[in-house]
Amino acid sequence: MEIGLVHYRVGETDGVSLEMVKWKQVLRNMHLKTYLIAGDMGTSPGFKIPYIAYTDKRSNVLKQKAFVNLNSWDEAYFKKEINKYVEDIYNQLYEMMDLDVMIVNNIFSLAHNPAAAVAIYRFCKDNGIKMIGHHHDFYWERDFYKNPTNDYIKEILEEYFPPRDIPNVVINSLAQEELKNKKGLDSVVIPNVFDFNQKQWEIDDYNIKIYDKLNISQNDLIFLQATRIVRRKAIELAIDTVAEVKKDLKKYIEKTTFNGKKITQDTNVFLVLPGLSEESDYVEVLKEYASQKDVELKLAFSISDDIRHEEEEIFSLWDFYAIADFITYPSILEGFGNQFLEAIFSKKPVLMFEYPVYKKDIAPLGFEVVSLGSKAEYERGRYRVNQNEIIKAKEEIFKILFDTQRASKIVQKNFELGKKYFSYETLGKKLKNLLVEKAHLGV
Repeated sequence: MEIGLVHYRVGETDGVSLEMVKWKQVLRNMHLKTYLIAGDMGTSPGFKIPYIAYTDKRSNVLKQKAFVNLNSWDEAYFKKEINKYVEDIYNQLYEMMDLDVMIVNNIFSLAHNPAAAVAIYRFCKDNGIKMIGHHHDFYWERDFYKNPTNDYIKEILEEYFPPRDIPNVVINSLAQEELKNKKGLDSVVIPNVFDFNQKQWEIDDYNIKIYDKLNISQNDLIFLQATRIVRRKAIELAIDTVAEVKKDLKKYIEKTTFNGKKITQDTNVFLVLPGLSEESDYVEVLKEYASQKDVELKLAFSISDDIRHEEEEIFSLWDFYAIADFITYPSILEGFGNQFLEAIFSKKPVLMFEYPVYKKDIAPLGFEVVSLGSKAEYERGRYRVNQNEIIKAKEEIFKILFDTQRASKIVQKNFELGKKYFSYETLGKKLKNLLVEKAHLGV
């Protein structure tokens, strides 16, 4: 049996790319031939379909026409252009004819490229390829897609987002309820997972160079914001908390942290951001805000999650986790939360905002985190929470930092819960059920 996992892009550090690689590995562990298919392959091997890349010019023109303004086009011309695009994408898919199953990631749910959804659906139908829709986000959750400009795009959204005759997978129970209410469709929840059996990330002769590279002392405290740099990650809340920690750190001079750092008069506190920046204006907002709050930001760069380029001294994301003291994850909105799983695997304590999916699907399992609460307001380009939440978080951070027994108990408990609920083994069982019961395949 041959299975293709398709998305607009792979080989990046976004959640969809990461999950596709995990599914590929687990499916291959089940002795199934599995391939990645995308418009942009990033650092991953696989089949490239250039017309479905995020950066394809025709895709972006048609997206603007579909959801912003037709301008000089009428509906007939829009229909002609999008159908021509469907045909071109369809023709690029011919290498996929031998597939038995196509697992379609977000293309049937987030309407970035409606022509890609139509082309993939028709191609699979014409060639007897079974489809599974793996939906990480839905178009109706984004303001951009809420006002289609013409009836033809409305028809496409109704028929293909998602199609009604394929099994559907979502990544959380809130999305499951939403799909049922919005489209009347049932779905299976398969949460994000992580490889909890891999070698633990530790400081070694290579990643210890990060200290010098970023001009950080090995006795300084490192708070790691490992996400991409986008507004919904609410990184300003990490800045708020780190500012409070820095303000009170001198009270702990001569004390030793749970991972062996001794606080001295010279100990500094840093917020390190190695993630991909996708909103340059937001980066400037963060720099200015950090300066106001007397927090030192370190903008680093990881080429991917687990790839090092030692000759160029480029570090992996895992290298940054290894040297971190605390993980910050103040995201306001997540489909699930890859960085949360990474944090608990790294056996580091976590500061986080309790976004809706965390509260509904993850927190009830018993994880222990330092919480910033679950209520935030957005004003003047920044998120904020009640200052009392920041103060409470700071106090809890200090209790964990300087109590080795407590810290060890928390991180080990979180690791074991993660392994129980979000491991590759758990994903393997869910995928086998999906392929057998929903796609009616013999696995």
